[in-house]
Amino acid sequence: MRRRTYEGETDVGLLQAFNAAAIAATGGCGYVHPGDIPHRLFNGNKLFEPAEVMTVWEDRVGVAAWVLVGPRHRSYDAQVRPDMRGGVFEREVLEYADTRTAELMRLHGIESNQMLGDAFRCDLTRIGLLAEMGWESDGEPPYVINRARIADLAPPMIPDGYSIRPVAGVEEAAAVADLHSAAFPGAGWTPELYRQVMESPGYDPGRELVAEAADGELAAFAVTWYDNLNRTGLLEAVGTHRDHQQRGLGKAVVRFAARHMADAGMEFVIVANEGSNAASEALYRSAGFKPWHLLDGYVKAIG
Repeated sequence: MRRRTYEGETDVGLLQAFNAAAIAATGGCGYVHPGDIPHRLFNGNKLFEPAEVMTVWEDRVGVAAWVLVGPRHRSYDAQVRPDMRGGVFEREVLEYADTRTAELMRLHGIESNQMLGDAFRCDLTRIGLLAEMGWESDGEPPYVINRARIADLAPPMIPDGYSIRPVAGVEEAAAVADLHSAAFPGAGWTPELYRQVMESPGYDPGRELVAEAADGELAAFAVTWYDNLNRTGLLEAVGTHRDHQQRGLGKAVVRFAARHMADAGMEFVIVANEGSNAASEALYRSAGFKPWHLLDGYVKAIG
């Protein structure tokens, strides 16, 4: 078994193929969508070097596991190949992830006395290992992965005065960064940081859809990702500019994005919301999504 850090763009496709195959074998229980890998690596970890936060294990078969630490989020993703689940190896991967997360938090001055984690409610193997390792339930509502068959979704109803289109390219980095910041205050986006995302492996401006007002201001967005093996698209992230909310733009962009995915061969679409986010939950229910998988949160003391 070889353990190594992220080595470059080729790894993104390698790990996406790994997760797509794992999802096909398990029905998605315990595995993140392939699109979550570049999203979390280059967007969620935009302030960190990929080799610092991503670790990969390989054996004679291929990728055996990977861990992506999110120091700012005080958490990590740990994905283990289905045939390697539930034994000594998975525990070693999780123990490494615990240690590496605490290490990077200290290194970057992120003060907290605990780490945050989660597990699919259907993944009894991971839940059992977390309990053995001292993780405890956080008592919060579960994180919800919602799913819909695209053919079952109603056509988008775009509000008067708006149109929806793909992002043109990196020349719109400043405008898109402003849109993301207006949708998620405190996210810390700058034109330079979002340009880095747009130039990172896996991202395609043609798969980021934006609603544009008549005056040219960008008003809402949905970034789409594809899992061609399982014919399932992912919406991550989705947001509406604070000055354009309560106009039906969120639902319009989500449904438009789903049709865009169908044109690329997707049959299903998934999107997630935190259990405590009533607004997001209402949006996705009204758009035609239903809960598919639930993830419960866990906490563990550091030190």
